[in-house]
Amino acid sequence: MVQRPPARDRLLTAARELFYAEGYHVSIDAVTQRANVAKPTVYAHFKSKDALIDAVLTTASDEWFIELDAELERRNGDPLRRLLAPFDLLVAELPDPAYHGCILINSAASFLSADHPAHQALTAHDNRMLEAFEKLAAEAGAIRPPDLARQLLLLYTGVKTRGLVDYTGAAAHDACTAATILITAAQEPGSPHRQPAANGRRAKHTQ
Repeated sequence: MVQRPPARDRLLTAARELFYAEGYHVSIDAVTQRANVAKPTVYAHFKSKDALIDAVLTTASDEWFIELDAELERRNGDPLRRLLAPFDLLVAELPDPAYHGCILINSAASFLSADHPAHQALTAHDNRMLEAFEKLAAEAGAIRPPDLARQLLLLYTGVKTRGLVDYTGAAAHDACTAATILITAAQEPGSPHRQPAANGRRAKHTQ
């Protein structure tokens, strides 16, 4: 007999699907109905709807970094391909008619207050991406890794934002090309990592 996931996991999955597809006006009742749990169960795990939103976004971010870390591991020994990995993952994700932007960016845009958990989740995610880009930029021989990291983060964020209106994958491919140009320009002359390599593999949805 197949065991059902725990109630908390079902709530997170249901909330993530509904918030991403329909927005944050979705009621707790709708979440509980999809998760097949009683309403008090929500508040046994999450003290408020905002707490549920925070958990959904934190989980989405953590899953992206698990996917990214796995891709980076597959690319060990090739610093340029490792630095391009976030963009290649976006390329692999698109085109997809079900994709309409990054769940983290979408959520932050849905709430005006910078103190809302959605803004905090996006900030934390971007800080982790900036740290990852800077580390990878140093590995790839960038002259000023922090500068290149900020430029690549802007490009990466732009692709996900573009996904709100364009799910063809064109923006992701263009970003890969632009990222390669930025990386090459940022490297020391004569760096052994200046030649671009082929794109990578798959990615999971909603990042």
